Amino acid sequence: MNVKTKRIIGRCFSLYLPLIVFLAFILFPFYWILVTSFKEESSIMHLPIRYIPTPFTTENYSSMLSSLGFESYILNSFIVSSTTTILVVIVAIFGGYAISRYKFRGKTVTFGGMLVTQMLPGVVILIPLFRIFNSLGLINNLLSLTITYTATNLPFCIIMISGFFSAIPTTLEEAAQIDGCSLPKAIVRIVIPAILPGVVTTGAYAFVNSWNEFVYALNFINDNKKFTLPVGLSMMQGEFSVNYGGLAAGTVVALIPALLMFCYIQKYLVQGLAAGAVKG
Repeated sequence: MNVKTKRIIGRCFSLYLPLIVFLAFILFPFYWILVTSFKEESSIMHLPIRYIPTPFTTENYSSMLSSLGFESYILNSFIVSSTTTILVVIVAIFGGYAISRYKFRGKTVTFGGMLVTQMLPGVVILIPLFRIFNSLGLINNLLSLTITYTATNLPFCIIMISGFFSAIPTTLEEAAQIDGCSLPKAIVRIVIPAILPGVVTTGAYAFVNSWNEFVYALNFINDNKKFTLPVGLSMMQGEFSVNYGGLAAGTVVALIPALLMFCYIQKYLVQGLAAGAVKG
């Protein structure tokens, strides 16, 4: 066995094999959810375990879409997540630019305060937020979720996007201003296109967090027609039984928007993660 063959074998055992095992460990739950969604109720708990749905059925999907009002759950989640993402991105751009470009009194305290908010569990502010929204008449209103998701996602998003601004030299804005462009126009036309991967990364983070959030949605919304998708999925779990097939089908449907979004923006995410790690 020559040296080259030994290197190939060593690389397979030290790199590729652990990666394959890790990937299988990560992907198997998704495979199991997908398989369960196509099983009949009687075969889900069947022993020995069936790793391929036999018999194959789409009844879980048809019953989920027809009887449980999942269309409204998906629409509610999409409205809240999309609105939150737009608001977060707009405000984070202004906040991130200010932190990156300006020196002002209390900047360190402000930055540290935003970091501290990420160390606190969301349930800590659940009761104060409930009382505030209740006094404003926003309980059972999707606006309460939009406000909450925007406020909770903003600190980290501002920190994230400030790193992308820091990677862009200030000479870009200065050159644009010399050419007669005002500072706001220079930011919109020059700087933001340069940090587009960072903007997309920030938006994706806000969207996924809002799409998957459960605790606030469960406590702020009582009307079945205004439930978001995570709360709608939880309704499949009763006191004495669980509709595993319908729950798996609903989970697959809930994954589709996020998967499609990441497939479309993956190139921006890779560029954004690389750019955000470099400070100019």
